[in-house]
Amino acid sequence: MQNLSVNVIGAGITGAMIAYKLARQGFKVTLFDANHSVGGDVSRVSFGWICHIANDPIDQPDLFPLLVDGIQRYKALNAEFDGTLFDAEGGAIVWRATPCETQHLIDRQQQAGTQTRTMSKQELQQHLPALANPPEFAAHSTQDVSWYPPKVIGKLVNAFERLGGRVVLNSTASGLDASDHHCKGVMMGGELQASDFTVLASGGGNGALIAPFEPEHDLYTSPCTYIEVSAEVPDFLPVLQTPDVEMRSLGTGNFAIAEDPPKTEDPAELARIGETAVQAVKDTFANAGRVELLSIQVGQRPATRSTKPLARPINGFTNAFVAGSHPGVILAPLIAERISNQICEQALSAPTL
Repeated sequence: MQNLSVNVIGAGITGAMIAYKLARQGFKVTLFDANHSVGGDVSRVSFGWICHIANDPIDQPDLFPLLVDGIQRYKALNAEFDGTLFDAEGGAIVWRATPCETQHLIDRQQQAGTQTRTMSKQELQQHLPALANPPEFAAHSTQDVSWYPPKVIGKLVNAFERLGGRVVLNSTASGLDASDHHCKGVMMGGELQASDFTVLASGGGNGALIAPFEPEHDLYTSPCTYIEVSAEVPDFLPVLQTPDVEMRSLGTGNFAIAEDPPKTEDPAELARIGETAVQAVKDTFANAGRVELLSIQVGQRPATRSTKPLARPINGFTNAFVAGSHPGVILAPLIAERISNQICEQALSAPTL
């Protein structure tokens, strides 16, 4: 397969994962991105929580097993990097508005076969001594992990380049060059970047690129808000999800927060969301000191109306694929494996491609 080339469009977590996987299979891979650095638009503002505990196994029977599987895939990938891809420790601590709701969460998670356990108030205070009003108990997942996506993507791309992969930045895909159900490559700045296989992993841009071939595609974008603050709160390992805030430590007194997106494009509403997040940190931790809003960004996550991960050929093609779903960060290893397997199958069945 060393003579077969693949263009992967989009250097977010999904694209980086696919490029790395294909390079390991021996393909000649080029990874393109419209930005000046790898990390993608949405991946850069992702909360980076690889989890199952934030989802209901009963309400999401098709998705939930994939989330649990995603955690294991990331841990296996981390082992490939000798544990240097991210810190596998930490887990997550979650509680709801009432003890009854928290117990309900724990029961459902345990019924689904996860290792979610009850964490007592005393143990909770040992993990998070700065909490202002700790609940009587919380749900604790030891399986969940979290990491800073740009850092992990950077390590993946570095490994990809060591395998002979090539990265091309500041390059925006305008469309596919295709005829008779065969994709010649992708158009970049009016020029054809030819390849034997093409993979679109450009997040929200996927829809526009496949629209000429799939007018009725089910891709859309879903907004998310990512916030970073500084606070005089001791760093902690677990992701913390309470009724008021979802946050994790970035180290050295900085913290990431995930919030619902603004309902309008009015900048005042985005500012209000930031103020609410800052107040939530102050309310959650005693003696938080000065809590400062460092940044607030809204990203557009790719999503589909199907619960299945998007990892398939574009309609009518055998050598052009589309990849990416929500939650894309958690499902990226699974998507990468499925895309890689399909390309390998096509390469073996059509060796003269």
